[in-house]
Amino acid sequence: MTQPNPSTAQARVMVDELHRQGVDFAVISPGSRSSALAIAFDQHPGIDTSVVLDERSAGFQALGRARATGLPAVAVCTSGTAVANLLPAVVEADLSLVPLLVVSADRPPELLHVGANQTIDQGGMFGARARWSCDIAAAEPGQDANGYWRTTVAQAVARALGHGSRPGPVHLNVAFREPTVPVGDDGRSSAPPYGHGVEGRPSGEPWQRHLRTRSLAAVLPFADGRRGLVVAGEGDFEPAALERVATRLHWPLLGTAASGLRRRNVVTSYHHLLVAGVPDRLRPELVVSIGRIGPSDRLGALTALEVPQVCIDPWGAWNDPRRHATHLIQADPVPSLAALTPAVDTDLTNAWTVADAAMRSALDERIMAEPIPSGPGVARSLGEVSVDHLVVASSMPIRDVDAHTAHTGRVIANRGASGIDGFISTALGVASSPGRTLALAGDLSFLHDAGGLISDPPRDFVLVVVDNGGGGLFDLLPQAQHAPHYERLFVTPHGLDLPRLAEGYGLTATSADLASLAPTVNGLIDDGGRHAVVVPVDREAELKLRRALDEVARDVCADLS
Repeated sequence: MTQPNPSTAQARVMVDELHRQGVDFAVISPGSRSSALAIAFDQHPGIDTSVVLDERSAGFQALGRARATGLPAVAVCTSGTAVANLLPAVVEADLSLVPLLVVSADRPPELLHVGANQTIDQGGMFGARARWSCDIAAAEPGQDANGYWRTTVAQAVARALGHGSRPGPVHLNVAFREPTVPVGDDGRSSAPPYGHGVEGRPSGEPWQRHLRTRSLAAVLPFADGRRGLVVAGEGDFEPAALERVATRLHWPLLGTAASGLRRRNVVTSYHHLLVAGVPDRLRPELVVSIGRIGPSDRLGALTALEVPQVCIDPWGAWNDPRRHATHLIQADPVPSLAALTPAVDTDLTNAWTVADAAMRSALDERIMAEPIPSGPGVARSLGEVSVDHLVVASSMPIRDVDAHTAHTGRVIANRGASGIDGFISTALGVASSPGRTLALAGDLSFLHDAGGLISDPPRDFVLVVVDNGGGGLFDLLPQAQHAPHYERLFVTPHGLDLPRLAEGYGLTATSADLASLAPTVNGLIDDGGRHAVVVPVDREAELKLRRALDEVARDVCADLS
């Protein structure tokens, strides 16, 4: 089928092959040089599109979609600094192993290095952060490039999913000559039709298939029968299978918020159980860490024990920030552990289970006795909300969810680089996938990416904002005691009316206390639409509560000894 010009042919072929390779979502930021791509994505019946003005927000929205589905999602942008604005999302995708595809439009070679408008050196812009980068030449009328375009797209998707390395971001930088709209003459430039074949494989088959197998099980180099303990963070494993293996081994299983284990039989109150180190009756003979195990620094008390410390990751990630590991193993963690002989008794598991129940009960009682809202109280209340995805911002929200949200849907958090940038857009990307989505942000995370709400089409979206007037995390850090001009430089109080700001971006806005928070949020999710629920928090009172919770924890641990 003849195409109106080479650029249109190139864009249509690439978009068609992306869909054949499993891509079903693209975030488009408007621009002239990327017109052929934008039109091709928008016209493809199998690809859902979102239009986002700011490329930084667009990158994070694509990242959120890829996180939620596990499928590559595309961020499309024009030339120049538009590409540079995608760097934060690329960094997060790199560190979190998220299959993000950046497809940027570029000027043809005759316009490079001659001062042409909106032109920078885009090739390889993301450096080692990208699993693969490829510059694709501008289409020529006489060039039969169908196979070249399709195999390049196939390789891009394969590499984003981990073929040859680990999953992560891939950059396709595509040069386009005008016209970039689907006509032969756009009034200022013209090109002959593209008459070569552009068809894909019959029956919608991909041009090339790529197959990837998980890492094999490893023979773990320590004696069987030990009273071990597993700390599961965010990683590539099947949560239900890991729970079954830990149960068979008679090992306690500690599941961080991002582990996907919070609906299962796992220990969740470890942050407070470890308030004064590892109680004697909870000391294991072996610690196995799987994935990234933040955000609680107190887990370091476990990984610092003078026992074998084993980190297992199927991609070989070096997850040992405290440098406590005695063994770092690249293998599939579940079958590797499944080959071990169980512990001879269940005493350690029983001790952790009893301690976890006692701690959770004491913490909940103390939180509910507090008459004013707090970050811990919000996190505890959201455990009563029925959701498929809980998207959580960095800083205090993820720490509070990790410590106080015992049961919820899948928790998604950008913990690769732990930035607050792009949070709203990440949540919108998650909300574009099936299921009930709730987002929890601090006030600064909300403000940092409020512009991400300028997104078409609007998604059903409920955002809970803990408004403590700035960066409350710093109240727990040395800056609070020793930094001159502490409030201005670190807390950065904003003084803004957040409900009015949310309404300005088209959300309905309301406030809630702890008693009404869960039913209010459940009702809003049921109703659909875009909503913000702002929970005002007094920083000084909240700081006192956090210290009180640690005192409660010390009392519980003393009773256990």
